[in-house]
Amino acid sequence: MQNQVRVPELPGKSRFALERWFYKLNASGLLFNPDDRPESIISIDTGEQLFTAAECQILNASLDRLFEHHGDTVREVALKYFYKAMGIQPDYRSA
Repeated sequence: MQNQVRVPELPGKSRFALERWFYKLNASGLLFNPDDRPESIISIDTGEQLFTAAECQILNASLDRLFEHHGDTVREVALKYFYKAMGIQPDYRSA
């Protein structure tokens, strides 16, 4: 049996690529805080690492590239998808 990589490759360095990457992580149930290193993320269900070594390589390279090109926008986009995953609809009217 071959190990399947569950994480998406980063499709590019544009803002659209940033959005699409987090969209795919969210849709796959693999969304995580971009400030955390993938190697440190543990599955609540199993107590084991969530990502394989190959997946961590892809995630780390993708995050490095995203932060290089988009800075704090990476966190803003990730937060948007965390809100979606949690069913939270932020009220920005008072901001």
